[in-house]
Amino acid sequence: MDQDPLKRQLRNRWNRQLYLWWHTYNREYLAEALQKPLIQIGEGDQPLGSWNPERRTLTISHAHILTDPWSSVMDTLRHEMAHQYVDDVLKPADEGPHGPAFQNACRRLRCLPGARAKESDQPEEEKIFRLLKKVLSLAGSPNKHEAQAAVQKARYLLTKYSIDLVELDRERHFSSRRLGHVKKKRMSHELWLASILNEFFFVEVLWAESYDAVRGRSGSVLEIFGTTANLEMAEYVYHYLLGLLDRLWKGYQIKNEVRLNRERQRYLAGVLEGFYRKLQDQGTTLETTHALVWKGDPRLQEFYRYLNPRVQKRYWGGPSRTRVYEDGRQAGKRVTIQKPIATRGTGRAGLLTT
Repeated sequence: MDQDPLKRQLRNRWNRQLYLWWHTYNREYLAEALQKPLIQIGEGDQPLGSWNPERRTLTISHAHILTDPWSSVMDTLRHEMAHQYVDDVLKPADEGPHGPAFQNACRRLRCLPGARAKESDQPEEEKIFRLLKKVLSLAGSPNKHEAQAAVQKARYLLTKYSIDLVELDRERHFSSRRLGHVKKKRMSHELWLASILNEFFFVEVLWAESYDAVRGRSGSVLEIFGTTANLEMAEYVYHYLLGLLDRLWKGYQIKNEVRLNRERQRYLAGVLEGFYRKLQDQGTTLETTHALVWKGDPRLQEFYRYLNPRVQKRYWGGPSRTRVYEDGRQAGKRVTIQKPIATRGTGRAGLLTT
């Protein structure tokens, strides 16, 4: 590999990124308690990562960087930094490699547990999946009123499920997922989409700094945090809405004889604002008819802040409100939940349509 100049250049970029993120975690989580090690990229059948205290070498697998999401690579980096922290700072006596000192280091470095809860260990989530699948199947009815009633029922079930988790303080497990690709600049419709997930689908969202190792490109990616059931639902919404936006724009171009894509961003942002306002109205209906008011989940917010202690809010103005934008808003108000979701393990299914 080192004989190929392009691959060698990409490998050097990876190494610089690993040092950059190592310094970030050492500063943000460990108050710069660690001394910089030698960070290298491993070849062959080596594990995802390793820490060698004698040589003071932290190794990350080449295959890991090339094939796995950058967030997974960073999990491995923090895991190995935890081993370094044990050896350099805590220095416990007569303790195994993953003993109490290592667990302490993992908490400091926000290393998430590797093992996930089994599906059979989450009966409440299985129950809500079955109910939503049954109710949303009615939303495919050609009868407009019956379909809309099913939509309202689905929103009611999801809202009640999430509120009950909090008010009854039921056991719940949180994790995170990253959606989409690493990009330097975010469009207005992407920001509206993140707001929709955050406001109406019971997840916390973050535009997280990340890195595309294959393209050697830094940027941000949308990360969502929540229970498995709500992450599943939010991910369905995310993927289907993105696909729906392209279809709506192409249809709008044909209908209005619009040849150029110059107004595309305004139209897409308008669609998602329209859908956002529709979900707001549905939420108001749930408050008045069922007294269901979502006030957030303190445990989820604690989990979110634990992983992201230095989050900053930024505000955006959005595109100008042209006629095309308003046409998009009207189209967004016609978007509705219609097709049944799939249960876990059966593949991704359509969730939204017009």
